[in-house]
Amino acid sequence: LKVVAVGGAGYHSTLLRCFVRHLGAKSPEWLGYLRFLLVPLGTHPVAQYLGSVDGRYGAAFLDPPWRELFGRSEPPPTEPFNVVGRILSYVAGAGATHLLPVAEAMLTCKHKFPDEDSYQKFVPFVGVSLA
Repeated sequence: LKVVAVGGAGYHSTLLRCFVRHLGAKSPEWLGYLRFLLVPLGTHPVAQYLGSVDGRYGAAFLDPPWRELFGRSEPPPTEPFNVVGRILSYVAGAGATHLLPVAEAMLTCKHKFPDEDSYQKFVPFVGVSLA
């Protein structure tokens, strides 16, 4: 099952958090059936890594027209290229899977007032190395 996630880094982080919370630990058999295809909107470190290991991905989503279109604060008056067509072409041809490690970091958070107890929060992340 291909799950296409179109959005920025914040949206992909939220999706990853839901995935880890609901499917990661409770239903590990699902992991072999799901393939997430990330379509970046704006600056995205995981997309930069994917573009470095997959030339087709980089050509589709990291070229200057794509970055310029989604790096603007206001939408352009006309679409400079077929965005939907580019995404559909990538999804149709996405046969290779790049396994990215998903991990969780445990953060200990303290409240503003010293008499309140600290608490722990688990934050999932994708482990990629950008050199």
